[in-house]
Amino acid sequence: MNYPILKIERLDYQTPLTDIYLFEGVFVYSSKGLFGLIADNFGSIIPPIYEEIIPAFDFHFWGRENQKWKLYDFKNIEINGIEFKHVTTFCNEYACVSRNGSNFGFMNRKGEIKITDHYLKGKHLGKSFFVVGKNIREKVKYAVIDLQEHLIIPFIFDEIPTFTEVVLLLLKRRKPLREWLQL
Repeated sequence: MNYPILKIERLDYQTPLTDIYLFEGVFVYSSKGLFGLIADNFGSIIPPIYEEIIPAFDFHFWGRENQKWKLYDFKNIEINGIEFKHVTTFCNEYACVSRNGSNFGFMNRKGEIKITDHYLKGKHLGKSFFVVGKNIREKVKYAVIDLQEHLIIPFIFDEIPTFTEVVLLLLKRRKPLREWLQL
């Protein structure tokens, strides 16, 4: 019997050459230049049909076929059928995604687009804070918005700020108690 040659990677960090990750109890393997997933007990196997695989969140992964990314669960079932040109691993509850590769938005774990894709690449900071970018006078500037796309901090950042930087800026800008109580 002819068995395919499999290369199973067990890595707990991203490698610069292969971009292969370790999922808890599930390993990425490659055969003939394509990638699949295999459980550590060999109980479930997703055949090597993807050009690339990256983690999304618990028991879900991003699989790329024909230069398009889709979200799958570990049973290899598509979550929403939307194809993306660029995706990121979920940070808390959201992933930064782009259908065309230049405009970005955010999607939740159910596969619903929650922030429309009309920004430059951004990041979910936590709670309902999102950093988004825009070209302003030929320079990329970043702002902080909420889940309803209300501007929390205008486009003043030259790079994506951290959650701590945003909180400190908001604390600095808050009104004194006397002003809130109109004393």
